[in-house]
Amino acid sequence: MRKLLTAALLGIGIVGSLPVAAQPPGDQLPPGLQKKVERGEPLPPGWQKKVNYREGDYLDRDLLRYGTVEDIDGNRQRVRIEDRVYTIIRDTREILDILDQ
Repeated sequence: MRKLLTAALLGIGIVGSLPVAAQPPGDQLPPGLQKKVERGEPLPPGWQKKVNYREGDYLDRDLLRYGTVEDIDGNRQRVRIEDRVYTIIRDTREILDILDQ
């Protein structure tokens, strides 16, 4: 009886953790929103808040392609995404500054 209970609890623990493992990392958009971004359409207002970056964060590569990118110098870029302007390090995409328009 004890082995059966242990096996059942172990099975529930493994099955319960599968949905968590199947979800994409937090810095990626769901496939439907990713398609909108690739077409150049704006993100829904709720998702705009979810991708609310702060200085020191790393800008997602997909959003970098979505925005308008300007080179500032050999090391930095300015990325315009909807109503925000991000100053980032080119190689790492680390956010140095954020301006709201």
